[in-house]
Amino acid sequence: MKKLLIYSFLAVFLAFPVSAQTGTTTGNTLETDRERVRSEIMEMRDDFKTRMDAEKAELQGEIQDKREALRAQLQKVKDERRREVVERIDVRLDELNARMLDHFSNVLDRLEDVLERIASRADKAEGRGLDVSTVRTAITDALSSITSARTAVQVQAGKTCIVTVTTENNLRVDVGKARKCLHDNLTVVREAVKAAKEAVRRAATTLAQIPRVDEDSTSPSQEQ
Repeated sequence: MKKLLIYSFLAVFLAFPVSAQTGTTTGNTLETDRERVRSEIMEMRDDFKTRMDAEKAELQGEIQDKREALRAQLQKVKDERRREVVERIDVRLDELNARMLDHFSNVLDRLEDVLERIASRADKAEGRGLDVSTVRTAITDALSSITSARTAVQVQAGKTCIVTVTTENNLRVDVGKARKCLHDNLTVVREAVKAAKEAVRRAATTLAQIPRVDEDSTSPSQEQ
């Protein structure tokens, strides 16, 4: 809930022109506002990582219980080598889940960095009198998509897929079900991250479509 409130605050902050908040727009004011955006993003990121660590710690107990239950179920399998293979697969599924979630979290960090740069460019353009209202809207939408993606990552961080052993002859099918469970779960997270990427891309495209968005206000004679 805290994360959602912070994101909502940042979304509202970015949605309105800087000049409307300050009354007058100066280079120093714009720089201060960009620093505020950066500060809010870092706070949200740290909060997310703290909650992720808590999810992972809680999950470890569930994983331990799951593995003990799996060992008990595997007693019906006479082939010791096959028992060991199933246990290794169970461990690898959890390791793959952790690696993929770390990857998705890093992707979202980078998307936030990109969005921060988009906001900075929008501030500069607005300071030169350009209308960046459509960019503000796109930034708000992108923040919302990133929020949804981080929620998906956090939810998956608390999940583990269970190998339920039926019979020795059915081990391949039993393991396959656990693999499919993880695949389906990670697909949900991947699609959420993909949506966040697309939202950030739209924000960048919207900014690029503003005429003279990157023109320097300094005249050629002044530059010389």
